[in-house]
Amino acid sequence: MKKSNEYRAIARENLAGRWGEAAVMSLIVVGLGLLFNVTPALVDSDPALRLSLNGAGFAVTLLLLVPLEFGMFNSVLSVLRKEENDTMTGMMIKFFSGDYARYVIAMVLQTVIIAVLSVLTLGIAGIIFSYAYKMVPFLLRDYPELSAKEALKLSREMMRGAKWDLFVLDLSFIGWYILGVLTCGILFLWVTPYIYMAEASFYEDLKNESIVEENV
Repeated sequence: MKKSNEYRAIARENLAGRWGEAAVMSLIVVGLGLLFNVTPALVDSDPALRLSLNGAGFAVTLLLLVPLEFGMFNSVLSVLRKEENDTMTGMMIKFFSGDYARYVIAMVLQTVIIAVLSVLTLGIAGIIFSYAYKMVPFLLRDYPELSAKEALKLSREMMRGAKWDLFVLDLSFIGWYILGVLTCGILFLWVTPYIYMAEASFYEDLKNESIVEENV
């Protein structure tokens, strides 16, 4: 595997000239998330209405934001592979609509597993398994024959021995996270696809080094 600075350099190279597209793609997901999560806090008079809006926010997160985020991962992977000439937002929508059901099922399974393990181990296993499942969005895209459950299993196998490397890569963005907070989250519109692109490059290397083809 490459060093963290090499993955960041690859990400910047592939996003060159497309930073605006990447920010628009992030803005769509972030904007929808804020719309359905901030609105309940603005409703003070009716508890039933607040509960209804909170439920709507959860449904939107599961049924809209999660598939869109998976689409973001696959959009940056397409750019990395130089597969399409569409905008990054266009590619995100394409993957969102193409693998919708498997994305939702995979996220439900992943969330339940991580939540249960987090409760049982005071969060330790939850962190470990969150990295074990990092490759799920990419695997669902590359192997349409895989079920959501099979994608989770294959991701665990691929990430065996690689979780620390990916954790270090994510940690190398700590300065950008801090700047994102200092800019009230605005910088995250660019930082998020930057991180996703680096992780997509990590996936490509991991896929080439693993025996993933033999497990599908």
